[in-house]
Amino acid sequence: MLIEESLDQLDSVSDGVDTMFAHRLLDAYPEVYRLFAMDLEPQARKLLPTLRLVLDEIPRFGALLPSVRDLAYSRKICRMIDAHYQPISETLLWTLRRSLGCRFTNEVERAWREMLLMQ
Repeated sequence: MLIEESLDQLDSVSDGVDTMFAHRLLDAYPEVYRLFAMDLEPQARKLLPTLRLVLDEIPRFGALLPSVRDLAYSRKICRMIDAHYQPISETLLWTLRRSLGCRFTNEVERAWREMLLMQ
């Protein structure tokens, strides 16, 4: 519920959130950013719709994981390795913290961290 509420709060600034995330990822982790710049279509780089999709699928995540992995390989994003999840997670949290300000409470951050660890 905390994650959904924080996503709802970001709707009005979604383009800014996408830009902030991309710039931070490029600045802090250029090797990871290049994977996204090369492998994903511009629409697939939209942060909030992607997060909503993931959030909607969490209840079925365990059953979907093999299919998601197959899809990732078929979409040529197989260069994504476990070492990339941490930089992406940290960049996402950094972006949320700056975008939500005081609404990014310790409880909200804890909820996001728990979700991000579900990989």
